[in-house]
Amino acid sequence: MNFFRSIKVRVWALFEVVVIAMLSFTYIFLIAMFPNFYEWMKTYEISEAYDRIRTNWYNDNISDIINHEAAQKKMYIEIYFPAAGFSYKADKLGGSSSLAVLAKKNLRDEVSASDTGIVYKRFRDEAEDNSVLMMGTYIGDNKKDPQAYVFICNYLQPIGTTVSIFKRQFLFVGIIMIILTVFMSALFSNRVSEPIIRINKSAKELPQGKFSAKAGKNDYAEIKQLVATLTSASKEIAKSDDLRRELMANISHDLRTPLTMIKAYAEMIRDLSGDNPEKRERHLKVIIEETDRLSSLVTDILDLSKLQAGVTEMHLETFNFSARLSGVISRFDIMKENDGIIIDLQAEDDILITADITKLEQVVYNLINNAVTYTGDDNTIIVRLMRKGNGMVRFEVEDHGEGISAENLPYIWDRYYKVSQRNSTHKRAKMGSGIGLSIVKSVLEQHKFPFGAESEQGKGSTFWFEAPEYVEQPPETSKPAHMRKFIQDKKHDNKKETE
Repeated sequence: MNFFRSIKVRVWALFEVVVIAMLSFTYIFLIAMFPNFYEWMKTYEISEAYDRIRTNWYNDNISDIINHEAAQKKMYIEIYFPAAGFSYKADKLGGSSSLAVLAKKNLRDEVSASDTGIVYKRFRDEAEDNSVLMMGTYIGDNKKDPQAYVFICNYLQPIGTTVSIFKRQFLFVGIIMIILTVFMSALFSNRVSEPIIRINKSAKELPQGKFSAKAGKNDYAEIKQLVATLTSASKEIAKSDDLRRELMANISHDLRTPLTMIKAYAEMIRDLSGDNPEKRERHLKVIIEETDRLSSLVTDILDLSKLQAGVTEMHLETFNFSARLSGVISRFDIMKENDGIIIDLQAEDDILITADITKLEQVVYNLINNAVTYTGDDNTIIVRLMRKGNGMVRFEVEDHGEGISAENLPYIWDRYYKVSQRNSTHKRAKMGSGIGLSIVKSVLEQHKFPFGAESEQGKGSTFWFEAPEYVEQPPETSKPAHMRKFIQDKKHDNKKETE
């Protein structure tokens, strides 16, 4: 059943159906309806000749016009004037005189009795052994007492032989067309289906780790686009697979390292320092620090997974960002004491924004922690919060470390990785969970806040994001009376437009 549903078979069948339909249409209109069409054409020629005679009836050269029409269309035209008992004839048909007699005796009364005053009649001319089509009508205001009767007739040539020839030709042409379309449709269906089959084969190889999608050359734009899409997807899947492998290796390393430390120091406490309070305290401190590091890694991985899966909810509220910064920076006091880290806070007062407080504080913490990790010899981090104008505020974290090259800067937001300054490959962060900037990116994208990083090698890096400033609106009662009325009128107009 799948064979009959394939593109190849369906394209071939569609070609054959179209050809058969065209042949059937040609047969019906060219052969089966040919006699009717031929008679209609003769009727139209007679009608056309009459219209010209009637239009030029009062012209001096009417006789020339009658003769011209009869000669041009090979007709018999008779104009009979009943008042004078006289007939004017133009016989270019080559028929017998019996036509005039038949016309006078049989058609005049029928013209007078008809509703339209026009009668078409078909009869046999035995003398010529032909069918004759005759029209009888009149000229004047009264069809029962006209100025003249007009009789026009023309032979209906025997077309039986012609139709027979058409049928034989049609049979040969039809057979040839069907044979040709069988091969042409098969060729076309193969050209369409073969690239798709190759693309499908390449797509099936993707789960096996073969990421080189090949579909060969093809002239069809849609298939070229499909190949380009699959090729691009293959490259991205290959890149993701490489990142996944490196990610698993790095996470395994980060999990193994603290676990090894915890086990080693626990054994040391059991075997060596259990009775020595000073050594035991130092060993327990290492175990606690490594446990915290392990817990932080797991928490960051879970947070990033939730953010990227879109399962976390946003709890937006308006808060004083300037005041909150001091609380976040205070978490780094232990580093100030132990490592001499200097965090220089340069924040304008009373900057209000609307955001998820918990998530935005996590962004600020991760950016500062990243700067602490890669700070320069001066151990100084500069944190800025300022009004930018146009209703926006800008938050920046600046360090004076090694900096990042321009070609590597786009990779800093990748999950769990940082760009090595020595080469363009990805490398695990040297402290922390290594996915802090990925969390920053996901949170800011959720908030739809612009963000980025600027860096110069040897001078350091600056990470930033921007957010709309919340400005409290003064109550309407504090506005002048004319402004309150203007606002009320505008609200009323907007309400009417909404309704």
